Amino acid sequence: MANELQNVNSNWVYQSNRLVESSYTLTVVEQKLIRLLASMIHKDDDDIKEYEFKTKELIKVLNTSDSRFYRDIDNITDLLMQRIIKIRNVNTSEFIKYHWVDTAKYVNGILKLKINKDLKPFYLGLDCYTKYQLRNIMQFKSTYSFRLYELFKQYEGIGHRILTVDGLRDSLNINKDQYPKYANLKQKVINVAVKEINVNTDLVIDYNEIKEVRKIVSIQFSIRKKDKAQSEISETSLVPVFFNDRNMDLVRQVVNQELTDLEVHRILDAANLDIEKIKEKYNIISQLGKVNNLVGAMITALKENWTTTNKRKVSTFNDYEQREYNFDDLEKKLLGWE
Repeated sequence: MANELQNVNSNWVYQSNRLVESSYTLTVVEQKLIRLLASMIHKDDDDIKEYEFKTKELIKVLNTSDSRFYRDIDNITDLLMQRIIKIRNVNTSEFIKYHWVDTAKYVNGILKLKINKDLKPFYLGLDCYTKYQLRNIMQFKSTYSFRLYELFKQYEGIGHRILTVDGLRDSLNINKDQYPKYANLKQKVINVAVKEINVNTDLVIDYNEIKEVRKIVSIQFSIRKKDKAQSEISETSLVPVFFNDRNMDLVRQVVNQELTDLEVHRILDAANLDIEKIKEKYNIISQLGKVNNLVGAMITALKENWTTTNKRKVSTFNDYEQREYNFDDLEKKLLGWE
């Protein structure tokens, strides 16, 4: 029996944050099909199911033309079956690749699709996830708008997010041959996606560019809920300054080491601007012996909320030395007990 699509735009899409952070390429129609499938999954389901849709209803939901969809459905499903998603380990170069779709069937005007069962951990039994209503993304015309919306939605509670230019390219699967100059990337990708998100979704996005030696290396996005942001936009068009000079000076004083502006931004971002938290994590790290990548250590300690009361294994990040530490003993040293 075909799944009802009458009120599908009110469905919620739940995705693991690891899926949100993954790398892949999909066309606009493919993006919508995958999100539609995701919206049919209930996070308390036991397993991934096959879903079927009447083509006439599906065409309306996808906001595409009848003739084009009927003409291209064979090619659309062929490509969808071939599409790859890459899930990366953020601390190493390791990754796992999956196909998006297990099966695609088109019989008697009904399209049946099933997400790859190996992607089950990214849709079911979720602890850390991002959610939004399907209606927010179904009017997008740029394939990059889907990805950026989810990356922003993930950080909605924080209110800002920094993406390096290289990291942005990686997330959107844009190699350096595409839009080789930042100006092209900004015009064709960033500005188009931000405009679509601001017009069609529940978010309002602004951004600042972060430079090092006159080169733009990162982008600081501000993320605001639309119901709160409309009055703010009418009052000012300026992007909020999250990383002011005072905060940056405080970080440098705490770390007592030369840091680039980008490195300071990354630490502040990981700490959600909490200087006391930065002091706390630096005090822990300063007792860990040789640290070849202090910024990587600080970011990991902040994101994983290291404390001196737990026994745990330090994560591997870049060239930081991985060792086993007894944090109970470390706490005694920090408190001057031994």
